[in-house]
Amino acid sequence: MYDHMLLEMAETVSRRCGVRVDDAMNALITYWQDKIAHVWQVEDVFESALQAGKPITRANAVELLKQVFDGHDSSLGITWTTIECTLDDYHLDFARLTEAQYADVVGVFTVWRKEHPVRHQFGLAPGDVQRNLPEALAFARQLALEHPDDTVCLGCGQNPTPWLLVRFQDGQVSITESEE
Repeated sequence: MYDHMLLEMAETVSRRCGVRVDDAMNALITYWQDKIAHVWQVEDVFESALQAGKPITRANAVELLKQVFDGHDSSLGITWTTIECTLDDYHLDFARLTEAQYADVVGVFTVWRKEHPVRHQFGLAPGDVQRNLPEALAFARQLALEHPDDTVCLGCGQNPTPWLLVRFQDGQVSITESEE
């Protein structure tokens, strides 16, 4: 077990059980002295999702991590490829999100007008990947209002393809998922 994970565990036990961090840490070190474990965390799923250009919520990342664990072959173990393959089948359904859930979506988002080269990024990987979607959507809506003849695209990741399409039509802004 990694030392930083033992410290995280000791701090959690200290807060929840009212014991000193040092006492919890000593107990954990004693427990783990003859054991090993390689631990995968939700943050690892976030990293893979960012690399794949897929927006994801913490709840979905937890569920994917459980799928990886439940479906892994113990003789092969869990690898980055295992997580990437599980993400291949994952898709965040924007239409099922409430506006209040937009802030729960993890990702670095890019907004641009289709057929225009200028792109605007919201968030930086790996540290600034949370709560970027509301700001990106607000900007995309404003861009659609300013350029009613254009389609505004919103994508996730380093070289994004459109995930959402934002248009101003019939006096209102509409947001739909791209079929690309």
